[in-house]
Amino acid sequence: MSSPLDSRMRAIAREEASTLLGIPGGVPAPTSEQMQQQITDLHEHLHHAATTISRLSARLDALEKAAGRTDQEERPAPRRTARKTTTPE
Repeated sequence: MSSPLDSRMRAIAREEASTLLGIPGGVPAPTSEQMQQQITDLHEHLHHAATTISRLSARLDALEKAAGRTDQEERPAPRRTARKTTTPE
């Protein structure tokens, strides 16, 4: 059974929690179900971002590997040239 004192203590605890969480006075604190949904949504966004980063990283590695091969194939072999000799005057 809930007493008036218990109800008042709960109300004060909610106000303190709202203050600590930075929730304005007129805005009700989120319920545990709402917070759980936010956690689930954020987890999904994080998973999506991680898989996107992984996919883009693999694509970048493949492009760098292909560019490295192309650079080696297109570069002409270095040529040795005879050194200019200087004649003493």
